[in-house]
Amino acid sequence: MPIVHLVLADHDFEYINRLAQWFMENKADRFSVSVFTEKESFKKFVSANGGKIDVILASEDFITDIPANNGTAILLGQALRIKNLPFVEKYKPAPSIYSEILSAVSASPAEAEKWNSGGKSDLVVCFSTNMYLKSVFAILLCLTAKEHVYVSLESFPFHTMEEDTYFNKNLSDVLYYIKSRKGNPVMALESAVITRENLSFLPPVDNPLDLWELTNDETDTLIEALGSWGHFSRVIVDPEVNAGSLTVKLLKAASCIVVPFDKKHMHQIPRMKRMFSGILGQDLGKVKWVNCGNSGTVYPEELDNYFEITWIDESILSLPSLSDLSLQRFQRKNLEDLLSK
Repeated sequence: MPIVHLVLADHDFEYINRLAQWFMENKADRFSVSVFTEKESFKKFVSANGGKIDVILASEDFITDIPANNGTAILLGQALRIKNLPFVEKYKPAPSIYSEILSAVSASPAEAEKWNSGGKSDLVVCFSTNMYLKSVFAILLCLTAKEHVYVSLESFPFHTMEEDTYFNKNLSDVLYYIKSRKGNPVMALESAVITRENLSFLPPVDNPLDLWELTNDETDTLIEALGSWGHFSRVIVDPEVNAGSLTVKLLKAASCIVVPFDKKHMHQIPRMKRMFSGILGQDLGKVKWVNCGNSGTVYPEELDNYFEITWIDESILSLPSLSDLSLQRFQRKNLEDLLSK
């Protein structure tokens, strides 16, 4: 996705510079930022750089006299005279302002067309009848690189990520956006992502019906958006364990399907093999079987793309929150090797 040129303007020097600093420290790979606290210098800059500006976030008296074709204009604070522009409450946390900026850009038809081609992301789908192991493994894969993002498609996720409530967006918001047929779902995905240290994730749905009520076309739009995200090299998808339409389409679209299992779920492998064969046909080479925590215990039936990772054991599976997961260097290399082979 191209870099978004953001112009910030407000008379509160300390506030607007702190906001700009947050963007430069946390979103430099997505935004370039210009800052103004004086109206005349702001107007001259906008006049000289019209077509190069993507978003203007400014208080009302800055925006009043600028041409309408200079990017997406967003009011900073409540409006007194201008009534037809989106606005962001002043002094909100910077991550929330970032999210609202992306939402405003994605809702603008002209800007949506401009940002509609994000790039390409590989879909890595974790699938296992051991549901907690599946989610843990997906999170661990996400932790291997800052360019990875974790997306849970479980209607009732039974793990916690200690979400920051001030972001106010999750997967349900993305699905509402897709259902309303707006122009750029990739930007909607971007606006919902939370990044904590080296883990980026999309908070799960707040209403199970949002997933279950997707039409075939809406399912296709969601999967296409995940694959064309571009900002993240890999999207690690944690789906429900079923053979429903969404799961089947995800398995077909995936560049890699990782199937972690342990000794308690070995009896499910023949059934999963039959399911993959029926869905993927001859494309079974992208399925990778990972025996977890079973040193010396080998699955008796021959499996193509078979791996063992013994350190994923009960101690990891018993963590109270998946946000407590971390990787040592050798563990990271194990998972990187798995993805690259």
